[in-house]
Amino acid sequence: MLQKPKSISSVGLVQVLLAGTFVLWLLFFPSTAGNFAWPIVGRQTAMFIGAAFIARTYLGVHLWRQKQWYRLRWQVWGNYGFLAVIILATFWHVEAMNWTSSIIVAHIWVIAYIFEPLMLILIEPRGERANEPPPPELRQGPILMGLKWACAAAFIVGIAIAGLLLINPAFMSTRWPWPLDAFDARIMAAFPTLGALWAVHVYFAQDWVEAKSAVLGLIIIGASEFAVWLVNLPTFDFSRPNVWTFGIVFGLFAVLLTFYYWRQERAAVPAPSSLSAIIGSGEKAAG
Repeated sequence: MLQKPKSISSVGLVQVLLAGTFVLWLLFFPSTAGNFAWPIVGRQTAMFIGAAFIARTYLGVHLWRQKQWYRLRWQVWGNYGFLAVIILATFWHVEAMNWTSSIIVAHIWVIAYIFEPLMLILIEPRGERANEPPPPELRQGPILMGLKWACAAAFIVGIAIAGLLLINPAFMSTRWPWPLDAFDARIMAAFPTLGALWAVHVYFAQDWVEAKSAVLGLIIIGASEFAVWLVNLPTFDFSRPNVWTFGIVFGLFAVLLTFYYWRQERAAVPAPSSLSAIIGSGEKAAG
């Protein structure tokens, strides 16, 4: 099995530290979000972005701790999609960054999100070995069709929402449960892009062992945003559209994928060594 390049561990560790800091800051101190790398507008937006960074922290842990490359392939499309949108949104509104009041945080943000995608392009494995399937003894069976269709829906909806947030934030502000600032909306577009591309990886995956980490990441996205919606429920203006739809969709998405994760784990084919042990135990009992 192809081993992960050691330099990816450093990228993952930095990502854990940065994303974890963003989670703590924006989730637990949203009133200070105006002092972030750019002035985030509103408690709901700050907490939405903070909760979304939980999934980035989860990804960073995998980049840092996993050893085999086949266990990291699930994140590649989503990671590049996320980073591309973040760079585009940041460069689009770079003059609005907190260059004066939060100069250190603003520079950390810009440098981190230029450095990470460019470094990953240079250090990620390429070629046939990078794409070889996991060894037969580690495979756990095909993806259930219901999970494939759930991920296909997440891909389509996620890309549509991300595109509207990125290209037409003024329109999305009229359809979102709370008012959106254009810079915030374009940064927010990175997170449905991340989830959508993780979902499409699951759809095309040949084996559950290659998809389970992506499904768990999608569950984290759905559950964390549902929790933020629930906490902020008393603060919403219910004359705005989609207040209930937002929470219901994220909640049902997390529940549905949790159900399919459980189904896949139950349907997983035991590795040959485990299967042999089971058969051997049965033969001993019969003897």
